[in-house]
Amino acid sequence: MKLLLKILVVLAALAAGLYWFAGYEPEADKTTQRTPQTRLEQHIETSEDSLTRTERIRRLFAFKEAVRTALNARVPADRRVKADEIAPIMKGALVATEDKRFYDHGAIDIFGISRAFYINMVAGHTVEGGSTITQQLVKNLFLSSKRIMSRKIEEVLLAYLMEYYYTKDQILTMYLNSIYYGNNYYGLEAAAAGYFGTTPDKLSLAQAAMLAGLPQAPSYYNPKENFTAAKERQRTVLTLMAAQGMITSREADSTFYEDVGLKK
Repeated sequence: MKLLLKILVVLAALAAGLYWFAGYEPEADKTTQRTPQTRLEQHIETSEDSLTRTERIRRLFAFKEAVRTALNARVPADRRVKADEIAPIMKGALVATEDKRFYDHGAIDIFGISRAFYINMVAGHTVEGGSTITQQLVKNLFLSSKRIMSRKIEEVLLAYLMEYYYTKDQILTMYLNSIYYGNNYYGLEAAAAGYFGTTPDKLSLAQAAMLAGLPQAPSYYNPKENFTAAKERQRTVLTLMAAQGMITSREADSTFYEDVGLKK
């Protein structure tokens, strides 16, 4: 009984901390149609307002230059594609798989963190992550994979800056252009060409669903090395898309049996 009480106290404290840090409010501002800002976003905006125009521009360019440098280190600019050169179904498949509330939350997702914490606690090991696409992007661009508190704090702060300076579509495009898809393919252009001999704007639903499933474990799900595992992962992605109303269950089933046109 005492142990249960301690667990409940710890969970309550954690929830309160996450609530305060994220500044969560239950509804969007109906008058402006804009999601309420978190405390950190308000602090950033207040700080920006107190700066001179020159200093604001300097900070903006310094951060964006750091992003450009980090992106170029992973995938050269001439091998990245623009937002309108990516098939909408590819973006949908990625969001459905990695961060279904991507367009609704800020830099962090308080619901996602809480859900992942509960699921992992019940399972007794890590089953689900609570990181947003924005968090994953800044982690890939700027941070090491070490699981230490200071790195996690840096990740959250950088994610807020990323969402402050870039739109959701820009962030999603950078993510798709920079992640690893297995088989030594970095970026969506290389993956689309390498696996299917096509371009990101011409990806079919079957191909997009397979690619969207790769980032979780790119070496294991590499369809050229483990096609069976890649198909199982593709089915998961299609199921998630159907559950979120992006496609119908019938489309998910029929797409799973389509030939993805994998290059030999």
